[in-house]
Order: sequence, then C-alpha cells, then structure tokens
Amino acid sequence: MVVSSSIQPQMSTEVRNWAIVAKAMEAAGATSSQMYVRAKALAQGKLDPMPTSAPEAPYSISAA
Repeated sequence: MVVSSSIQPQMSTEVRNWAIVAKAMEAAGATSSQMYVRAKALAQGKLDPMPTSAPEAPYSISAA
C-alpha cells in the first residue's frame, strides 16, 4: 500500500471560480475594491467578508 502525503482536496467549482476572479483582478491591478477582498477570501476557502444580507436588511428587495 502506497500512501502519498501530497494529496490535496479537490477544489470546488465555486472556489475555483472565485480564484479565477481574484487572479483576473490582480492582473488588471484592481486589488483595492471590496469585490477583490471578497474574491480573494473565498478563493482561499475563508468566510465571505461581504455576506449577501446584513442584519439591517435581512430580506432581499427582490422578494418584495
């Protein structure tokens, strides 16, 4: 039995997409926006720093 210590978990499609967005923004020099901060965090598997709903506005305006 051969066990490799270099096995890495497979990246989800969502995380892969955020990584693409972050790299594209880096290539364009657009790293000062909140969207870049969000893309970078999600690409690294961290929590979303920009949740889609805030306590002040818990309901989507599209549901109104």
